[in-house]
Amino acid sequence: MVNYFYQWFTPYQAHRPTIICLHGFTGTSNTFRSLTFSAEYNYLGIDLIGHGNSSVFVHPDEYQMEQVVNKLQSLVQQLDISTYYLVGYSMGGRVALAWGLQDTNVQGIVLESASPGLASQEERNQRIASDNKLARRLLTESLIEFVDFWQELPLFASQKQLPASTQATIRAERMSQQAYGLAMSLYMMGTGQQPSYWQYLETTTPMLLITGEWDQKFQQIAYNMRKKNPSIQIQEVSGAGHCVHIEQPAAYCQIVEDWLKENAK
Repeated sequence: MVNYFYQWFTPYQAHRPTIICLHGFTGTSNTFRSLTFSAEYNYLGIDLIGHGNSSVFVHPDEYQMEQVVNKLQSLVQQLDISTYYLVGYSMGGRVALAWGLQDTNVQGIVLESASPGLASQEERNQRIASDNKLARRLLTESLIEFVDFWQELPLFASQKQLPASTQATIRAERMSQQAYGLAMSLYMMGTGQQPSYWQYLETTTPMLLITGEWDQKFQQIAYNMRKKNPSIQIQEVSGAGHCVHIEQPAAYCQIVEDWLKENAK
């Protein structure tokens, strides 16, 4: 049986819109806990499979994107939440997009530094080989060796400007993971394994893309997504790289809640 851990960041009130927050690879829902949320909304954080307090040692098939989305939908149904908005960072953004494109109960999608996948089979095959290599590394080396390698990726270079205490919190979150869970996430729902959602971006579901000014790769992805659907909104945040909600939390919260005020029903 697969269990998904969840936590409310604001007291639940049935008459308020619910915002579901999904973290990135090597993270947990706690990455959103320190943000200053408005009491106008219900904020719910979920640990994705293989991370935090959610199930880790389950069949690899449970890590496939389709299975993950189905289980998350079941969870919110059990919580008796009829309509909701999705906010996802990086890997969590890919999950949010997959979920939001198929679930009519999703009223809007906010993606932070996230991608709809890779358009061509050749790109997917290359990424699968790369992700599988990382997964094998997780299963054959110590977790500390992998975390040391992961945090030095150019994608996270801007995080070195964060206070030492914040960097220590991020590292502790990464070190709290199980290698098997991280490896299965790469093997089964990495960017290469997931379906390409580029052809489905012409959705009527409102969508906001948030990127950092120093994250040129995901800025370009965001612009390419808007070419597919001009109604998609983009917000580029100054003084931030890949992880906007950690690097510029106040600006991030303001952007999300301003957008919600425009779109929440």
